[in-house]
Amino acid sequence: MLLENNFYHVVGKSADNQKTVYTIELLPDCDVYRGHFPGRPVCPGVCNMETIKELAILTAGHKLAMSKVKKCRFLAVATPVENSKLNVSISCEDMGETVAVTAQISDADKVYVDFKGEMTKI
Repeated sequence: MLLENNFYHVVGKSADNQKTVYTIELLPDCDVYRGHFPGRPVCPGVCNMETIKELAILTAGHKLAMSKVKKCRFLAVATPVENSKLNVSISCEDMGETVAVTAQISDADKVYVDFKGEMTKI
């Protein structure tokens, strides 16, 4: 896990039969933010994708590598100052060699990332 406990902490988790929702807290002192728009840091898209992958690994119980992105929409920009707590909703469907992943990063007011793709078990 590259970003967990560096870029974000998991501070909550809930699950039902269809999805797992992780509440994460962004860590504004992370080096990523110092290099990504210093003084007005934002969450880089690649870090959002890595966060989704890391939480899909926790949900699926397998090491995974991103193999196919069917949809990835960045709908709003999250910042560690204004949006310090986010919800990451993950749904995983085991398809044998791969896992189909549907995910959203959001808060109570808006959706930041909408993702659908496949990850290969490694």
